[in-house]
Formats: sequence, C-alpha cells, structure tokens
Amino acid sequence: MKRIRVRPLFVWIFLSGFAALFLLSDAGESGLLGFCAKIQVFPAFFRWGITLFLFAGMTLLAGRFYCSFLCPLGLFQEAVHGLGKHRLSGYHRGTSLRYGILAAVIISMATGTIGLLHLLDPFANFGRGITQILRPVLVAANNLLASFPLPGDMPRFLHVRPPAPLTPFVAMAAGIFLAALAAWSFFRGRPYCDGLCPVGTFLGLFSSHSFLRIRFDEGSCSNCGRCEAACPTACLSARKRRVDGDRCVLCLSCIEACPHGALRLGILPVGEGLQRRAFFRVAAGLGVAISLSAIRRSWTPSVLPGTAEGIEPPISPPGSRSHENFIRKCIACSACVKACPAGIIRPTLMAWGVSGLFQPVLDYDFGYCQYECKSCSTVCPTGAIEPLSLEAKQRVQIGRAQFHRDACIVVKNGTACGACAEHCPTQAAHMVPFQDGLTIPEVDASLCIGCGACHFACPASPKAMTVRGLSTHGSARPAKTPGEGPVLDPLEDFPF
Repeated sequence: MKRIRVRPLFVWIFLSGFAALFLLSDAGESGLLGFCAKIQVFPAFFRWGITLFLFAGMTLLAGRFYCSFLCPLGLFQEAVHGLGKHRLSGYHRGTSLRYGILAAVIISMATGTIGLLHLLDPFANFGRGITQILRPVLVAANNLLASFPLPGDMPRFLHVRPPAPLTPFVAMAAGIFLAALAAWSFFRGRPYCDGLCPVGTFLGLFSSHSFLRIRFDEGSCSNCGRCEAACPTACLSARKRRVDGDRCVLCLSCIEACPHGALRLGILPVGEGLQRRAFFRVAAGLGVAISLSAIRRSWTPSVLPGTAEGIEPPISPPGSRSHENFIRKCIACSACVKACPAGIIRPTLMAWGVSGLFQPVLDYDFGYCQYECKSCSTVCPTGAIEPLSLEAKQRVQIGRAQFHRDACIVVKNGTACGACAEHCPTQAAHMVPFQDGLTIPEVDASLCIGCGACHFACPASPKAMTVRGLSTHGSARPAKTPGEGPVLDPLEDFPF
C-alpha cells in the first residue's frame, strides 16, 4: 500500500519535469528530460522506424505503461482530476470512435499529411500549451518582479528576460484545447486517454491481455463499487469483476480505493493466455505498426510550400536538411520554439501547407539565427532537426539573401548605410562602390547561410534585404574571416 500512495506525488513530479522540458531554455538537451522526450511514441517513431514494434512488445508485457508513466497529457489529466477528486460515473464500454480516429490518422498519413496527428498527438499538444501559454505568462511575471526597485545593495535574484515567443492564433488554439480538457478531466478523469488519443488506442490493441495487469481477488471483494468510482477511464466493472485491459492506463487508482485489498497488480497466469478476441486485437495492432512503418519509408508531403510571386518560401531550421524532411517528421511540439534564444522559431498555422499545421518557421522580423548557436538541433525529439556540430551548422545554407536594390536606403535616399554588411557573420553581404563616393551592398551567394542578420539589421521599409528559404539545404564555402562583424542583439528594437 505504501508504494501505491506515492502515485499522486509521482504524477506531480513527472508532470513538473515535462513542463520544465518546455519552460527552461536548456532543458532537454541531455539527461533524463531529453530522454523522456525522445521516447514518446510518435516522436520516437519518426526518429526510429522500429519504435512501434518495441512499444507493442512492452505493452504486451506491461500494459499501457506509457500512458501511466511517460505521457505528459495523461499525467496532466490525472493531476487536474486529483484536484477535485470527484466520484466518477462508473463502468461503461469503450467507444468505437477511438478506432475511427486511429484509422483517420493512418489514412491521413498515407495520403501525405500529418496535420491530423499534430492535432491529436498528446506530446505535441502538451508542448504547444506550455510554450504558448504558460511560458509567456511566467516570463512576463518574472520581468514584472525583476523590474521592482530594491532598497540599498540588496542582491537581485530575478533578472529581466527576453519575452517568450507568442503566436496568438496558436496560443488560442492551445488554450481552448487545454482548458476544455482540464474541465472535462476535472469531472471525468482521463477522458482523452479513453476515447480520443490515437497513441492510447494503438497501445490498447496490445494491452487487452498483457501479462502485467490489474487483477481481482474475488474472495476479498465486497462489491462496494469504490474501485469502479475511482477508475479515470471507466474501464473497471466491480459487478462483473472485470478490467478492460485495452483501456486501463495502470494509474492504480482502483487499488488505492479498495478498502479490502481485493485488487492488485499481478502477472497473468499461464492458463489465461491470449484469447481469440485478444489475438485478433494484437494482429490488428501489428497490422497498424507495419502499415505505419511502410508509410514512414515512402511518405512524402501532399502539398509543399508554394513559391507564388511575392511570397518568400518558409525557412526551416539548420539541421532539417530539406523542407520535405522537416514537414514529414515535425510533429509541431514546439521544443525548438522553446530552445531558440533569439525567439525567431515560431509556430505557424499552415505556412507549410496542409501537411504542416502548427509547424514552425524562422521569422527574421524578430531576430536572426545566431552564428554561435545550435540549440534547436539538440532538442528535437523526432529528427526533423538533426543534431549538428557548431562548425557544420555555421556552413549550412538554410536560405539565401536577396538584395532589393530599389528599396535600399543608399539608392532611395542617397545616404550611406551598410548595416547588412556590418552584421553579416560570413561577409556574404559586403559593400561595393556605387556613386558619389557611396557604397552599396552585394551578396556572395556561395558564402550566404541565410541566417537573416542582414534582414533584421536592414533599416529600410520594406526591407532591402530579405532571405528566401531553400527547399533543400546546401553548404556554404568557408568564410575567409568568419564572425568578424559585430554581434547583433537579436532582441534589440533597432540594431544600430
């Protein structure tokens, strides 16, 4: 019993850890938090194709252990419900809608889009909620407290931090989702896990007769119904002495609620092996895993970003290799959004087309990709942004600067400028003679890495320097004197 009573504490500790993964800039680069992010079901699937089969085997042994221990959205629902501790309505059969949702996710992926997965994946939904709602609020509160004057020489423990990136429509979508789920969970337990989550449904195909599961001791059961009222997924029937293993998330609430010790977490006896129905469930699960693995190898986005006249193609982070690779692996969890110290990686609605709901782009109106930074490549759990050494990152061409001569201040106003050349870390943008003793920018495409420093530094409106994203990343030739220009604060209101 003593071990069971620590469950609520465990939930809050692990939930806080997952929140820290999206709150702290350097969290997730290594260590336990980074490991927990990379072994989420769909993130791990996009990184390693064999993942679904490993999760299937583990679920056959230990039930939906992922839902109980590793899913941040599941822990969120359990924590919210624990605040109210409402008596639940009791057992009901699982809805067939969950199988339709899983089938819809598979079909959408087969047709070249993972936008539906972005809406439903528990890890991605939790990450967007933390980065777009909680993080901006905490940074604003920190800055408010840090701005208060202190008496005398009292040391200051809080310091003003750059504003957290906030995309209003993404924040609104995440806020509505989490608010609705919190209200639902407060009264209902873990409803998302029970009927909507495609990850839970997939794992449920293997957990209906797992070896480790909740078991009844019928001789000790008084049929009081407390276990049934405590079950957050309504998968336990006290009258029938039955637990639907495909929906049980191993939260252990029923064991804690039982006053007679009639329930325990035990090993399935050899005589109770896979029944025919369970065998067909497992076969269906293996079919899903095989189908998704085949889709993963052959899948290409149905719609790639357009290049219509006047519209610059999106810019994907260094390490993403190509637009196609980024779209097919990014689950829009916002881990890279949190990690970017310049605040330029921002989620979008559909900048990447129908395949890329909420997937981020680099927005140089807010800063530029810092030459000495590779943070985004260290936190991506799916491989959409692959790890890079700093030397390799400094030569990756994610875009190419475009000089719009007629918009340049030198041409329009006949005055000297040169801001782009001063701040280009590779000297791809440099000044050449113009007229009347003035110089004008010129771009050496072989040196340009598309970092956006020239765009951000340009004082003209509209910008005389913009960056066009490259659909396939290239490699710039080494700069003769890299990093010689002054370092530009990406959060300054004006770069001079």
